[in-house]
Amino acid sequence: MTMKKISAPPFGPTYLSAPSVCERYDNRSHMWLERRLRNDPNFPKPIKIGPRRFFKLSDLEAYERQCAVASHD
Repeated sequence: MTMKKISAPPFGPTYLSAPSVCERYDNRSHMWLERRLRNDPNFPKPIKIGPRRFFKLSDLEAYERQCAVASHD
């Protein structure tokens, strides 16, 4: 799984849209994201703004670090 590095602005948290999260994880499908949210309790939960969902970049990065550590155990 290849992850893209996104630089944060100088202030406040950065949020990614659901399509951007799918793109971050090797252009995964919308269904992949739905399954990840349903089946992986450690996957970051989105916030909803209107009908759209956004994921906090720092939460995704923490999840990625957690997965990396778990894969080395």
